[in-house]
Amino acid sequence: MLGKLALRNIRRSVRDYAIYFVTLLIAITVFYAFNSVSDQQVMHDITESNRANIVEFTGYMMGVFSTVVALVLGFLVIYANSLLIRRRKREFGMYFTLGMKAGQVSRIILYETVLVGFVSLVLGLGLGILVSQLLSFVTAWLFGIPMPNYQFEFSMNAFIMTLICFLAIYVVVALFNVFSIRRCKLIDLINADARNQKVAIRNPWVCLFLFAASIAILAVAYWQLDVNGMVMMFDDHFMIATVLMLVGTLLLFFSLSGFLIAIVTRLRSFYLRKLRPFTTRQVASKVNTSFASMWIVSVLLFFAITTFATGMALCEAFTGKIQEANPYDATLISYQSYSDTETEEDGRAAFDIRDTEEYLRTHVPDWDELVADSGRLDYYILPEMYFGEVTAATGATINSNASVEYVNVEVVGLSQFNKQLEMQGKEPVELGEDQYLVTNSMEVSEPVAKAMAEQGYQLETPAGKLTPLPEVLNVQLGDFDILSNSATCVVPDSVLPELEALDARSSAFLNVVYRSDETEEVFMDRIIDSELAGVTNVLTRAQMVGQAMGLRMVITYLALYIGLVLLVATAAVLAIQLLSLTIDSLSRYRMLSRLGCDMRMLGRSLFAQVVLYFIFPLAVAVCHSAWAIWVISRSLFEVLATDLLPSIAMSAGFVLLIYGGYLLITYFASRATVTQGLKETA
Repeated sequence: MLGKLALRNIRRSVRDYAIYFVTLLIAITVFYAFNSVSDQQVMHDITESNRANIVEFTGYMMGVFSTVVALVLGFLVIYANSLLIRRRKREFGMYFTLGMKAGQVSRIILYETVLVGFVSLVLGLGLGILVSQLLSFVTAWLFGIPMPNYQFEFSMNAFIMTLICFLAIYVVVALFNVFSIRRCKLIDLINADARNQKVAIRNPWVCLFLFAASIAILAVAYWQLDVNGMVMMFDDHFMIATVLMLVGTLLLFFSLSGFLIAIVTRLRSFYLRKLRPFTTRQVASKVNTSFASMWIVSVLLFFAITTFATGMALCEAFTGKIQEANPYDATLISYQSYSDTETEEDGRAAFDIRDTEEYLRTHVPDWDELVADSGRLDYYILPEMYFGEVTAATGATINSNASVEYVNVEVVGLSQFNKQLEMQGKEPVELGEDQYLVTNSMEVSEPVAKAMAEQGYQLETPAGKLTPLPEVLNVQLGDFDILSNSATCVVPDSVLPELEALDARSSAFLNVVYRSDETEEVFMDRIIDSELAGVTNVLTRAQMVGQAMGLRMVITYLALYIGLVLLVATAAVLAIQLLSLTIDSLSRYRMLSRLGCDMRMLGRSLFAQVVLYFIFPLAVAVCHSAWAIWVISRSLFEVLATDLLPSIAMSAGFVLLIYGGYLLITYFASRATVTQGLKETA
């Protein structure tokens, strides 16, 4: 009998359960989908391609954040469930009046919790499995792994983790419900709807002063953030900006209702029409009652929007041009500071990279079988010539926070440079004895490179002055995790002996092209066995691409994971609070109904209240996010030549879908609550 009653209650209260059910559904779907990432078949393919550390790191990061997410979702589910208990207190009072014991009422609530939890768990896991299949294709796309023979994947680890997590949450919810019912008094349950919340309106003049103060505090916070540039996250400017932003936002919401009343009531032609006085007072009362939670929601929304938008942009910045940044199969690098050191083993001079290729050919028997082509590139600095002089003479600027005033201009020889072009399948260049060529691949140094070429900037060398060719050649001269050629100049070979005499060589690259794609592992083993003391670092295209794609995957998934969870949590909290406040205001809607207001007028007022209640924290969060994104774009993304618009548009789409969806659900649920409340008194 109690089971049938629980089932009937769920059917009768479908609208009341809407937010609770939707929140559970989204939470389970997201939790399973992202925890199944490390068990996807495509991840096994990545492991087999010697990128196991990426898979392990991804799984570890998902596990760490899933712990935090589980706590957030647990709090959210319990918070949403508390609305149902609050909504139905009068119903529980009727059960007690009819002779039911507290244990029987608790069993009814327990059955309802189990039924709703079971349905949401089944549907959520089903949706999670479907979403996880989509993530498999996303992962394959990120790593460039084809999936011609797609296989359906089910993650038992993610299934068990989701099951344990949400069963624990349901147990806590059930215990919370039983405890809440047992501690309630019959008189409180019967009169639950009779209690009317006092409309709390603060002094308008005090609120105007605090509102102005909050705007001033936020302006200072924005200025401090602009000074910091959002590059150093723990310096004084950033810490001051963070504290001021939190304080200013709190004061803003604390004073918002009084400011709203003061402004709107003076617009007589607008204010004294229809139910606008009632709507204004309701919104002000709601903001006054829950200004602290609106403050928290706004801060979390700011964090969610900024994290998602900048996270997606960072992926593009650091991985979007990874193929262009690695034109060779491998690059061996040696810096001048290492060329005269001695090894501890035998005391011999460490290898100069100019000797490396010959040494490898001698000590690696299958060198010619592994390597199809190789070429050395020596870098020289021009003594007493710095980019500060170049920028001062040309008027060009380098879009970077780092000082370039004392950064030396570097040059390479024409023959070695043409060899690099040959290895990349490009046409060689020709220079006269009094000419030089400016090359570049970085957006940050492109203005200077163009200014040198277009303005005919003369290069001072020990062999004389050189005049540039009129165009800049876009070329990458070694493997790296990003495009790294910053206005390197190509000079005639006749200049190099003069630079050698001045000991001006700063570094040297040995770029290598394999004979086949399977050479990578064997080649690295040979390099390690050769123990080249003069080689500072060895970078390979496979390593750089693998690391970039791994970084892209981790940032993408974490940004989605964190952003979705925070959006759901903030929207659900607002929805639950608004429904609770609507329940408290039922007596006011009944009074308006008796005065002649129909449901259409009440519905319009209710819709305005819901929209304003959702819009206030979102608008503040969007302002904060817009400023933060603008600052970080100016200090970082413009330097990296990354367009933020796609990630901002994607972030806006997620906010519109989730936040807007909760807004509509809240409105319809609130309208149903008011409608039912009016019928009960009819």
